[in-house]
Amino acid sequence: MDHLRLARSALHDTYTDEYNTSDTKRVLLYSHDSFGLGHFRRNLAIARALVAQSPGVNVLIVSGSPCATQFALPQRCDVVKLPTVGKCPEGRYVPRNLSISLQSVLDLRQHLIDAAYRSFDPDAIIVDHQPTGLAGEALPMVRAARKRGKLTVFGMRDIVDSAEVVEKDWGTPLCREALTHDYSQIVVYGDRNLFDAVSEYPVLRPLRDKVSSVGYIATPADRTSPRPVPTLEQQVLLTVGGGEDGAERVAAYVEALELAPAEWQSEIVLGPLMKASEVHGCRALVDRSRYAHSIRISRFQPDMPRLMRQSDAIVSMAGYNSCVEALRSRRPIILMPRDRMRHEQRIRASRFAENGLAQSVEKPDPARLRQALDHALSSPDLSGMPPKLNGLENMCRLVGCAPEEVHESVQH
Repeated sequence: MDHLRLARSALHDTYTDEYNTSDTKRVLLYSHDSFGLGHFRRNLAIARALVAQSPGVNVLIVSGSPCATQFALPQRCDVVKLPTVGKCPEGRYVPRNLSISLQSVLDLRQHLIDAAYRSFDPDAIIVDHQPTGLAGEALPMVRAARKRGKLTVFGMRDIVDSAEVVEKDWGTPLCREALTHDYSQIVVYGDRNLFDAVSEYPVLRPLRDKVSSVGYIATPADRTSPRPVPTLEQQVLLTVGGGEDGAERVAAYVEALELAPAEWQSEIVLGPLMKASEVHGCRALVDRSRYAHSIRISRFQPDMPRLMRQSDAIVSMAGYNSCVEALRSRRPIILMPRDRMRHEQRIRASRFAENGLAQSVEKPDPARLRQALDHALSSPDLSGMPPKLNGLENMCRLVGCAPEEVHESVQH
């Protein structure tokens, strides 16, 4: 044990002077992540913005995403990967990988979160989507930070679910207490002109004085990515988010190509969470298509914003990140929202369509999808006024990592 202490002391002496300066700020970003990639990718975008704005910021992301280690991290940012949970067909949480009881996994997650908080000692904590964390696991950390006068922020996407579901989930005494007393601020990642969370969700109305809409969190494209060789043919991108429930939409797209001559190139991104059997089925479907020669298919693309900018039309599910990145690309958008589990995607697709920001094909219907594709490729101009996409700048200001002038469009 003495040898171990000496080794750690030597490391401490080597690195303390260089890195532990008095002007550093530490930010911890937590997301429970049981399904999809959205929460982790949103936190990663915030982390990248924070470290880019200030050389004195260090960020630790605590996440249960099964893909948390597949994304490139910026300097001064790292990830604590929690054991992943998912939902079984009956809707119950279950361990995704470990063959131990759910309670054992929850206990392990709780210990890792508490240890990360104590060791990292953040100046600010931002909790994503679940006010209490999974089964309340984030509350001990948030309450300890709040008691010490740290900044505690609850960050939520604008559309969580239907009003009835949100009232049921967040109307519990534990959630109400957390939202009322444990968070310094409640931040909505959205534009109130498109969806006003305070008006839509009664549970937030008594808290309106601490709720602000900062604009959408739009992941910037990687500017170091090589530019593709220009092509005379139009390009259509199909993305199904994480991919756990995307196979049916891939099948609808390939079938839509077959309905009439399709003189464009297709890029299909299946998502890293699609089951191996479904990946095989999608690839076989593409191979059998008469347009197989014009379809590129991949499992994962780390820079979706770049692919969107290079496309002439985007077909996507209606998840938060996919929609916001598509908006930033200023390309025609066709949304095929998820029609099970939460109502979030259906509501978002409907609002986007009502505001002239996208076409919505609520069911994966090949005929309707083909009509939407033909319209998008022949009428590429968007008719709607895009919502505010400056959420990253305003989050940097909120945490104290950006100049004061970067604060436009925070909506209280």
